[in-house]
Amino acid sequence: MKVRADGFEFDFPDALEAFVFDEKDKTHPRFHGLSHAMKAVDLVVELPGDTLFIEVKDFHAPDDYNFKAAVTDDQRSERRQRLNHLHDVLVHKFRDTWLYRWSERAAGTPDKPVRYLCVLTLDNGLLGTVRKELRRALPVGSAGPRWQRELATACEVLNPQRWNSAFPGWPLNRY
Repeated sequence: MKVRADGFEFDFPDALEAFVFDEKDKTHPRFHGLSHAMKAVDLVVELPGDTLFIEVKDFHAPDDYNFKAAVTDDQRSERRQRLNHLHDVLVHKFRDTWLYRWSERAAGTPDKPVRYLCVLTLDNGLLGTVRKELRRALPVGSAGPRWQRELATACEVLNPQRWNSAFPGWPLNRY
């Protein structure tokens, strides 16, 4: 099953369903209708054993986020602020999508584990930084003391090259 988002085409041959969740078209059957109050990941992919929430960000100026490469303290501070904003957006998109999908779940629908996959056109060093901070903020792989399950079983932050290495069965291409 092929699905497109932000200039990329994903192929999930084993998907039960794959759709654009952050749909702006109000007539689209998957329009979530709460964009005024809730954020949404770009794609939701229902697999037999789990659900993927996928967020895609194609940065035209990826160096704007690389605070370690900045020359002045002001540049470093500005780039760190951009990276912190990106982190906040990614966290809110996951949480709001999780809540929305939980709320729409029909009675008798199985609760499948959720994996959060972010495809960002950033360099490898920044991917690791974003991944570490995102996994801590969600939290991933751990549940609260009274929870019945965790919010996400996995969180990966990859660029397109790493995606294709990590998930050869789910090819990603630009369109």
